[in-house]
Amino acid sequence: MTADIAVDRADSGATAPDRRPRRRGGLLFASIVLVGLGASFLSASVLAPDLVDKVTGDAKVSVLKQLHQIVAPDELPTIRLGAEGGMVELDHCDGTFTEMVSYRIDDVLPLFAAHNNCGGDVILGWDIGQRVKVAGSDVVYEVMEERHTPKWSNVEALAGMTGEFMVQTCFYGENRMRFLSLAPVDTAASAG
Repeated sequence: MTADIAVDRADSGATAPDRRPRRRGGLLFASIVLVGLGASFLSASVLAPDLVDKVTGDAKVSVLKQLHQIVAPDELPTIRLGAEGGMVELDHCDGTFTEMVSYRIDDVLPLFAAHNNCGGDVILGWDIGQRVKVAGSDVVYEVMEERHTPKWSNVEALAGMTGEFMVQTCFYGENRMRFLSLAPVDTAASAG
């Protein structure tokens, strides 16, 4: 009888299905798909970098806007105004909006700019009427007006905007800049 049991165990092991090849096949398929996606993204970023920049930038702005509404729905977005200067100061990319001295002309509000990939993209998710705060101030501001210009446009294109100051950043993957004018809101009058 002992011999029969040993034979049965040997037979049952030989007939049991081996699941390892299926797992390897699924892993191989997933690996091929991921490599294919990576190659597609790499090709797209080489062949159409502006389109990839626009799509990923727009997605980032949308996600950040939704995240703010989930995490801090009762808090106003806050920006930090930084030093005055030009492109050198703007390129420091320190998370502040630089006051652009080259934009100081009559009929143009003081302008604070930040690269979209350095925190400036926060304003891409704002609409007219959006209320915001400036770090270090208790004043609430409201977006009053919006203008778009091609990059490197004449400053005069911004003449006549109303408010106290403007903020600016570039759209992702486009030859366009977004300018928003901000004005203080009388929160006591709007609360009553």
